[in-house]
Amino acid sequence: MASPQRQSRLYAVKSHIEGHILMLIEETNTMLNHPTAGTKSFLSQVEDNVSLLAEYKGMLAILNEDFGDQ
Repeated sequence: MASPQRQSRLYAVKSHIEGHILMLIEETNTMLNHPTAGTKSFLSQVEDNVSLLAEYKGMLAILNEDFGDQ
């Protein structure tokens, strides 16, 4: 059985990652709905966000699969 401190730390890490995921989704939706001219091309910005989104979702999946019930 996991200690309460471990569960609390795991919850904090998961919440932090989930916050990044929500932020990237919102940012990408905003870019898709209201594209603006900037220093990077629109496509590069969307690709970067999708890449980061995949990375964070992968982290969350690993935390859930490998560290969730210890």
